[in-house]
Amino acid sequence: MPPSVTSTSIATPLKLNLGCGGLLAEGFTGVDLVNMPGVDVVHDLDVLPWPFEDASCDEIIASDIFEHVNDPIGFMTECGRVLAKGGTLRLRTNYWKCENAYTDPTHKRYCTEKTFDYFCPDTEFGQKYGAAYARGVAFRKMLVQLRGQELVVILERL
Repeated sequence: MPPSVTSTSIATPLKLNLGCGGLLAEGFTGVDLVNMPGVDVVHDLDVLPWPFEDASCDEIIASDIFEHVNDPIGFMTECGRVLAKGGTLRLRTNYWKCENAYTDPTHKRYCTEKTFDYFCPDTEFGQKYGAAYARGVAFRKMLVQLRGQELVVILERL
Protein backbone atom coordinates (compact mmCIF):
# COMPACT_ATOMS: atom_id res chain seq x y z
CA MET A 1 0.00 0.00 0.00
CA PRO A 2 1.47 3.42 -0.92
CA PRO A 3 2.16 5.94 1.82
CA SER A 4 -0.82 8.08 2.67
CA VAL A 5 -1.01 11.84 2.78
CA THR A 6 0.22 13.10 6.12
CA SER A 7 0.25 16.53 7.64
CA THR A 8 4.05 16.50 7.65
CA SER A 9 4.22 15.89 3.90
CA ILE A 10 1.84 18.63 2.78
CA ALA A 11 2.89 22.23 2.22
CA THR A 12 0.52 25.01 3.36
CA PRO A 13 -1.11 26.43 1.35
CA LEU A 14 -1.28 23.27 -0.70
CA LYS A 15 0.57 23.34 -4.02
CA LEU A 16 0.89 20.12 -6.01
CA ASN A 17 3.59 18.97 -8.41
CA LEU A 18 1.84 16.11 -10.26
CA GLY A 19 3.98 13.40 -11.81
CA CYS A 20 7.01 15.07 -10.29
CA GLY A 21 9.45 12.17 -10.62
CA GLY A 22 12.66 13.37 -9.04
CA LEU A 23 12.09 16.99 -10.08
CA LEU A 24 11.48 19.06 -6.98
CA ALA A 25 9.64 22.37 -6.95
CA GLU A 26 10.20 24.36 -3.77
CA GLY A 27 7.02 24.78 -1.74
CA PHE A 28 5.17 22.09 -3.72
CA THR A 29 4.02 18.65 -2.62
CA GLY A 30 5.44 16.08 -5.01
CA VAL A 31 2.96 13.46 -6.25
CA ASP A 32 4.05 10.47 -8.30
CA LEU A 33 3.30 6.82 -8.97
CA VAL A 34 6.79 5.80 -7.85
CA ASN A 35 8.19 6.35 -4.37
CA MET A 36 11.52 8.14 -4.91
CA PRO A 37 13.31 11.12 -3.37
CA GLY A 38 11.17 14.23 -3.73
CA VAL A 39 7.88 12.34 -3.83
CA ASP A 40 5.74 13.26 -0.82
CA VAL A 41 2.56 11.43 -1.89
CA VAL A 42 2.67 8.16 -3.80
CA HIS A 43 -0.49 7.97 -5.87
CA ASP A 44 -1.53 6.71 -9.31
CA LEU A 45 -3.16 9.73 -10.99
CA ASP A 46 -5.40 7.35 -12.92
CA VAL A 47 -7.03 6.32 -9.63
CA LEU A 48 -9.83 8.77 -8.90
CA PRO A 49 -10.53 10.61 -6.72
CA TRP A 50 -7.08 11.82 -5.75
CA PRO A 51 -6.29 11.92 -2.00
CA PHE A 52 -6.80 15.68 -1.64
CA GLU A 53 -9.77 17.68 -0.37
CA ASP A 54 -12.03 19.72 -2.66
CA ALA A 55 -10.75 23.27 -3.29
CA SER A 56 -7.71 22.62 -1.08
CA CYS A 57 -5.03 23.59 -3.57
CA ASP A 58 -3.80 26.98 -4.77
CA GLU A 59 -1.56 25.80 -7.60
CA ILE A 60 -0.81 22.67 -9.61
CA ILE A 61 2.21 21.97 -11.76
CA ALA A 62 1.65 19.14 -14.26
CA SER A 63 4.80 18.87 -16.37
CA ASP A 64 5.03 16.06 -18.89
CA ILE A 65 2.27 13.99 -17.26
CA PHE A 66 -0.97 14.81 -19.13
CA GLU A 67 0.12 12.83 -22.19
CA HIS A 68 0.64 9.73 -20.00
CA VAL A 69 -2.66 9.46 -18.07
CA ASN A 70 -5.34 7.03 -19.22
CA ASP A 71 -8.27 9.38 -18.54
CA PRO A 72 -7.54 12.98 -19.59
CA ILE A 73 -11.09 14.06 -18.72
CA GLY A 74 -10.76 12.57 -15.25
CA PHE A 75 -7.36 14.22 -14.84
CA MET A 76 -8.75 17.65 -15.69
CA THR A 77 -11.83 17.08 -13.52
CA GLU A 78 -9.63 16.21 -10.55
CA CYS A 79 -7.42 19.25 -11.13
CA GLY A 80 -10.56 21.38 -11.09
CA ARG A 81 -11.92 19.62 -8.02
CA VAL A 82 -8.82 20.10 -5.86
CA LEU A 83 -8.03 23.65 -7.08
CA ALA A 84 -9.62 26.52 -5.20
CA LYS A 85 -11.37 29.16 -7.29
CA GLY A 86 -8.69 31.40 -8.75
CA GLY A 87 -6.14 28.59 -8.42
CA THR A 88 -3.65 28.02 -11.22
CA LEU A 89 -3.00 24.90 -13.27
CA ARG A 90 0.37 25.00 -15.06
CA LEU A 91 0.62 22.31 -17.72
CA ARG A 92 3.53 21.38 -19.93
CA THR A 93 2.96 18.63 -22.45
CA ASN A 94 4.18 17.37 -25.80
CA TYR A 95 3.16 19.33 -28.88
CA TRP A 96 1.49 17.28 -31.60
CA LYS A 97 3.87 18.46 -34.33
CA CYS A 98 7.01 17.38 -32.50
CA GLU A 99 8.75 14.09 -33.12
CA ASN A 100 9.10 13.37 -29.40
CA ALA A 101 5.32 13.27 -29.05
CA TYR A 102 5.30 10.12 -31.18
CA THR A 103 8.67 8.71 -30.16
CA ASP A 104 7.84 7.97 -26.51
CA PRO A 105 5.84 4.70 -26.49
CA THR A 106 4.14 5.67 -23.21
CA HIS A 107 2.43 8.75 -24.67
CA LYS A 108 -1.30 8.24 -25.01
CA ARG A 109 -2.22 11.56 -26.67
CA TYR A 110 -0.83 14.50 -28.59
CA CYS A 111 -1.87 18.02 -27.68
CA THR A 112 -2.61 21.16 -29.69
CA GLU A 113 -3.21 24.75 -28.66
CA LYS A 114 -6.93 23.90 -28.40
CA THR A 115 -6.77 20.63 -26.41
CA PHE A 116 -7.69 22.38 -23.14
CA ASP A 117 -10.39 24.59 -24.68
CA TYR A 118 -12.99 21.95 -23.82
CA PHE A 119 -12.62 23.01 -20.17
CA CYS A 120 -12.78 26.76 -20.89
CA PRO A 121 -16.36 28.02 -21.33
CA ASP A 122 -15.26 31.17 -23.14
CA THR A 123 -13.82 29.19 -26.07
CA GLU A 124 -15.58 27.72 -29.10
CA PHE A 125 -14.96 24.11 -27.99
CA GLY A 126 -15.87 24.93 -24.40
CA GLN A 127 -19.20 26.34 -25.51
CA LYS A 128 -19.96 23.46 -27.90
CA TYR A 129 -18.69 20.49 -25.90
CA GLY A 130 -17.81 21.70 -22.41
CA ALA A 131 -20.96 20.34 -20.78
CA ALA A 132 -20.07 16.84 -21.99
CA TYR A 133 -16.36 16.97 -21.17
CA ALA A 134 -15.81 19.48 -18.38
CA ARG A 135 -18.08 17.79 -15.80
CA GLY A 136 -18.77 21.09 -14.06
CA VAL A 137 -15.13 22.19 -14.00
CA ALA A 138 -14.33 25.50 -15.64
CA PHE A 139 -11.03 27.20 -16.40
CA ARG A 140 -9.91 30.40 -18.08
CA LYS A 141 -6.91 30.29 -20.41
CA MET A 142 -4.16 32.55 -19.13
CA LEU A 143 -1.41 31.39 -21.50
CA VAL A 144 -0.98 28.95 -24.37
CA GLN A 145 2.52 28.98 -25.79
CA LEU A 146 4.77 26.73 -27.81
CA ARG A 147 8.25 26.49 -26.25
CA GLY A 148 10.45 24.39 -28.46
CA GLN A 149 8.77 20.99 -28.69
CA GLU A 150 6.60 21.55 -25.62
CA LEU A 151 3.21 23.16 -25.25
CA VAL A 152 2.87 25.32 -22.13
CA VAL A 153 -0.64 26.06 -20.89
CA ILE A 154 -1.65 28.06 -17.83
CA LEU A 155 -5.27 27.85 -16.72
CA GLU A 156 -7.12 29.62 -13.91
CA ARG A 157 -9.89 27.79 -12.04
CA LEU A 158 -13.18 29.68 -12.34
